[in-house]
Amino acid sequence: MKTDKIQACSFLDIKVNKHQIKQAVKTLQGTDVAKVSTLLRPNVKKKAYVRLAPVSDAPGNANKIGII
Repeated sequence: MKTDKIQACSFLDIKVNKHQIKQAVKTLQGTDVAKVSTLLRPNVKKKAYVRLAPVSDAPGNANKIGII
């Protein structure tokens, strides 16, 4: 099975910016990040969507970071 993109979502502190999110994912998970999108929620939380960089072994990468 080959997948071209993997996206993860999580709730974060409102003070965290996109660059910090990207560096944290790269450091903690050991994977490259293609894009970070954020959404401010009315309950004072920030929702972050992180799209991982395309790789040849996307399902293996998703398993590594705990998505599947």
